[in-house]
Amino acid sequence: MKIETYILANNEEKIMPYVMRHYTQFSDVILLENSSTDRTIEIVESMGGEVWTYDREDNINDEWFTYIKNNCWKESKADWVIIVDADEFVYHPNIKEYLEKTDATIFLPKFFNMFSENFPTTEGQIYEEVNMGRQEGGKMNIFRPSEITDIDYSPGCHSAAPKGNVILKTDSELITMHMRHLSKQYVIDRNARFSKRLSQLNREKGWGWHVDLPAEDIIRYMDDSMKTLIKIL
Repeated sequence: MKIETYILANNEEKIMPYVMRHYTQFSDVILLENSSTDRTIEIVESMGGEVWTYDREDNINDEWFTYIKNNCWKESKADWVIIVDADEFVYHPNIKEYLEKTDATIFLPKFFNMFSENFPTTEGQIYEEVNMGRQEGGKMNIFRPSEITDIDYSPGCHSAAPKGNVILKTDSELITMHMRHLSKQYVIDRNARFSKRLSQLNREKGWGWHVDLPAEDIIRYMDDSMKTLIKIL
């Protein structure tokens, strides 16, 4: 079985070693790279990934990003493709064996926002250290490219209108861990970086509004969230 993982990222050198360590366990990795100036590309290539560069203006434009995710996998010959951002970890302890047994052609894994007081330092998998979260929303991020002809994500990719031989499974054992909140300072610094790159279109549409949140709101949100977490793994 062949799995390909497509990862959209810009300047994610801090989390990218964890991303690669996770996905290279069971898949080929293709980085959908957009104007990174840090070590993101170097890390991906040194850990066995392939890099596809999209030379666009260095800004966050969800209309363009959605187009990339809707089309990057169209020529894939893999049995399964995974489409994610750099902070999303699709997980099953035996993912290949699980996918071999399913009749589904597309999954909506359970989606967990993960939280940590400190940025992880483990040399193992990130979820060995960051394993507390809460269930929120979801994304159709894993499907058979031979059966799904279009995924048709909307901006943000939290919703999709797949076409083709759609056999959707929502009550699966697959989960997605969203590793965004990896310490308060990490979120504050990352949001500040993203806010500078937010396109005029995104601002007009209200896409990515969370990156403009004041530091005190981020701190309050994380403090409140950490009172309601459960152990995910």
